[in-house]
Amino acid sequence: MRRWPILLVLFIASAAAILIGGETKRNFPRPTGYVNDFATVIDASAKHQLAALCTELDRKTNAQVAIVTVQTLAGSSVEDYALHLFNEWGIGHKADNRGLLILLSIAEDKYRIEVGHGFETLFPNERVAEIVAEMVPDLKVQHYSQALLKCTRTLASVVAEEEHVKLRSLGQ
Repeated sequence: MRRWPILLVLFIASAAAILIGGETKRNFPRPTGYVNDFATVIDASAKHQLAALCTELDRKTNAQVAIVTVQTLAGSSVEDYALHLFNEWGIGHKADNRGLLILLSIAEDKYRIEVGHGFETLFPNERVAEIVAEMVPDLKVQHYSQALLKCTRTLASVVAEEEHVKLRSLGQ
C-alpha cells in the first residue's frame, strides 16, 4: 500500500491552511488563575503575592495580567508562543482587551511581555523593553520569583497610575 498520496494530501492541506491564514491548534496548558507556574519555579510566597496583586488590579482597573512559566517553548519562538497563548487564553476582558502576559521559558532562557490591543498606547515597545530589562539581572541568576514580582509590580503601578487608583497589594 502506498502512503505517499495520503502524505501529499496532508501536506497540501497544511500548506493551504497556512496560506489562508489558518493554523493548527496548539496544545497549551489550561490556565489555573492569574499565576500559572507550569515550570514550578515560583515560590509559594511570591505566588500568593502575585495572585493577590493581579486579582486586585483586575477588580479595580479591569486589567488582566497572566503570569506563565513553562519548561519549554517546544520549538516555537518566544514571540510566537506568547502571541498564540495570549489569544487562545483570551487574556484581557473582551470589551477593552486590556491584558498583559508575562511569559518565562526556563529551558530556552526566554521571556516576553505580550500586550493586548487595549494597552498598546500605555505600553509601547520601548516601555516594555525597559520593564523586561529590569527583570534580566534576577533571571540570569534564576531568581524567577523576584523577577516576576518586580515585573508585575511595575506593570500594575503603571496601570494603577493611569486609572488613578491605589493598590493595597503594592502598599499604596
